[in-house]
Amino acid sequence: MNTEIRNWPHFAMEMLSILMLVCCFIPLLKLNQLSGAEVPVHVDFNGAVDRTGKASDLIALPLMALFIFVILSVAERFPKMINAPKKLSESGKEYLMANGWKVMREMKLCAMALMLYLSYWMFAIASGKATEMPIWGFTLFIAAMIAVTVRFYYKLYNYN
Repeated sequence: MNTEIRNWPHFAMEMLSILMLVCCFIPLLKLNQLSGAEVPVHVDFNGAVDRTGKASDLIALPLMALFIFVILSVAERFPKMINAPKKLSESGKEYLMANGWKVMREMKLCAMALMLYLSYWMFAIASGKATEMPIWGFTLFIAAMIAVTVRFYYKLYNYN
């Protein structure tokens, strides 16, 4: 299936995803300012830091973002790999093939926004500009991912 960028909203989503991925690496430019300081590596359900580590541990978030970006970019190329929990009619299969790449692109945008949010707040906490991460943002991005998935499957099963 050809998954080229088909219209400007999806082109904009792709460019925004790339921009967010690049922005995840920006805090690493100031990593030398944190040398010797303990930085947060995990927060609890309320957004308070519950585990700290070395400054070099902040490299993990942008690398995870890059890994997620690559995996979702590859997944865009193979929409028939999307799991359908029931047999689809022929028109449902056509809908899946035609629109499966869109859900991966939307998911990639949500995931890059989440990783940028986490990178920013972990660096803000490490540099002393914040004491905890607001959990509403994390919840918002996870809810967006769930909404994208539910909307896709709802359309897929009602297309039959």
